[in-house]
Amino acid sequence: MFGGGHKKFRVKVTTGKAKGAGTNATINIKLIDHEGSVSESHVLDKWLHNDFEYGKIDSYTIYVEKNFGQCEHIILHRDEVGLNDSWYVEHVTVEHETEADAHFPLSRWLPANTEMQFKKFDSQLPQVVKKEHPEVYQQRQNELDQKKKDFAYAPIANKEGMPRTVTSLPPEETFHRNYIFDLLETKFTGVISQYLKKMRYEDEFASFDDMYKVYYGPLSPFTVPAGHSGWRTDEKFARLRLTGPNCTVIRGVKKDGGLPTNFPVDKDNLAKHFMEGQSFQQAQDADRLFYIDFKDLDGYIAKSSGKPMVAPLALFYARMDGTLIPLAIQLFQKNADNNPIFYPPPIDDEKVWCHAKFWFGVADSNYHEPVTHLLQTHLVAGDFITCFHHMISPSHPVYKLMLPHFIYLLNINTDGMPVLTADDGAFNKILTFGLENCYDLMHKKYKTFELKNAYLKTDKEIRGVENLPNYHYMEDSEAIFEAIENYITSTIKTIYGDGDKNLEDDFEMQNFAKLLCDKTDGMRGVWGDGAFTKLDDLSKTLSTMVFILSNVHAAANFNQYDEYGYPPNLPFRLDGAPPTDKSPVTEDFLVKLFDVNVTLETLDLGRTLSLQGTNKIGIYETHYEFKPEIFQHYLNFIQALEKVSDENDAKNAKRSYPYIWLSPKIVPNSISI
Repeated sequence: MFGGGHKKFRVKVTTGKAKGAGTNATINIKLIDHEGSVSESHVLDKWLHNDFEYGKIDSYTIYVEKNFGQCEHIILHRDEVGLNDSWYVEHVTVEHETEADAHFPLSRWLPANTEMQFKKFDSQLPQVVKKEHPEVYQQRQNELDQKKKDFAYAPIANKEGMPRTVTSLPPEETFHRNYIFDLLETKFTGVISQYLKKMRYEDEFASFDDMYKVYYGPLSPFTVPAGHSGWRTDEKFARLRLTGPNCTVIRGVKKDGGLPTNFPVDKDNLAKHFMEGQSFQQAQDADRLFYIDFKDLDGYIAKSSGKPMVAPLALFYARMDGTLIPLAIQLFQKNADNNPIFYPPPIDDEKVWCHAKFWFGVADSNYHEPVTHLLQTHLVAGDFITCFHHMISPSHPVYKLMLPHFIYLLNINTDGMPVLTADDGAFNKILTFGLENCYDLMHKKYKTFELKNAYLKTDKEIRGVENLPNYHYMEDSEAIFEAIENYITSTIKTIYGDGDKNLEDDFEMQNFAKLLCDKTDGMRGVWGDGAFTKLDDLSKTLSTMVFILSNVHAAANFNQYDEYGYPPNLPFRLDGAPPTDKSPVTEDFLVKLFDVNVTLETLDLGRTLSLQGTNKIGIYETHYEFKPEIFQHYLNFIQALEKVSDENDAKNAKRSYPYIWLSPKIVPNSISI
């Protein structure tokens, strides 16, 4: 058609998977070469083809002048013709048979009737764009102004002092269609359990073995959870504190200078029966004593019973063979005659001890869901991401670094939180604590939350668990955190150079830091305290957030069905009241603590929350950065994760009780459930 006097390019356009991403508008493109020559405008359209549909890739051939150089920029334009004219463009690739592909990872809504110019890779610091391309900088500012409107925020549940989140979910933050299908399938099969409630059980369980009937039968959507095995043993009870959903609250007695004074255990009796020839003080000095203190639950009235919420303390001992065992449990904070300290046999009766362990489990689970799970992963990350979108352009290289780890978080926080926080959600229906108490506790804990303390090395030191044996959560976290931090740190150095000057001049990043650490509404304990002036501070902040979004949430979330799915292993709620003395109890009494309907609701919840539907860490749904020097850091990250995965497999092959949840084969990029 054009003969030999023109140069041919292939333009591939990927429409994104945001809600309403596809368009019926007319799309035009211009190419700009390395010398600034601009091609004529080309309409991207194929005859009898529905262009620019949701998630689709369309290819077009265009011809430009023969002496046109390598493509360095593109200009895109859309009109408002036709229904559904809005368009979310994910990626544009300009190809030539003898030249390197020019990638334009855009990931944005294209405004109507506006020519939008993008540089190859679309990855530049704002101060560079402002200096070199003032007109493109104004385009960038206009986009950010719109994003501030799209990501308008308010505190969670409009409770002042809570983390911030979007007031309305932007369409680009919605689940992709295939993931929505997985969620709906899980919800549908959950309806079957409602039928099971009527068909299988009308009253109560007859025995602990009787509970297994909920897992069997042609209509049951439930499998036997792994956590059922050995649930009654002290070893399993202690192991839950190391590898269960709430495995980040245990502390070292030595680190804290001894047990809390309101927990006066019988040291001599414990040493006599359990400490392998050591005195209590010797065991403490050898860093073999650990404890958990749920003092944050003190003073609350449990919604399900109208009685004081258990706020227990528990002491654990690491035996010389590395096995952790529980030594003592006190169910309320104030030591008194009606609040005894319970001990394992032979000091106390096994059933009395089992009863105390059940109530400790209630505290553990009722703290885990609102604080460890919801607040310290979902809500903290949601605050960070909301502020990030407010201040960081889609053309910023750090935006492209972080975006794969933000996927779906705001959607699950907006649309998924009601599973927990609606009036008929899990916090009211399943937890004994109740919704209002959960919100109040989260509010109190957020006041003391500091992001620096979530940095893994700091967390390990603060809690004094360096010598805690078989702490597989910490062992596996260290390897994956190192891979994350190396990736983030090397990428940040490439983006900003060796010195801190370019970071100091990055006004988008400084505006983000200021908003994130706002003195009224902001997050506490962030490196730099409102100003990122050191590359190390930014690297630690970003590494810790990626770690929270991937590793920390995986540990708190994905084993919930396995551990909560057989309630005697880790109960959310018990009928009756906590014991106030050591009167004997029967096996039948212990069984009757568990309500049938609460058990089935727990299975529904655990199965839903344990759903894994997104790509694993490093395997990005979409790639946003194509600069070769930065992409190489990504490839190194993938290699590091593969090594971590192999090492994790080798460790689990030798472990008596494998811990799979922090393998890169399991850990996702972000929070999506």
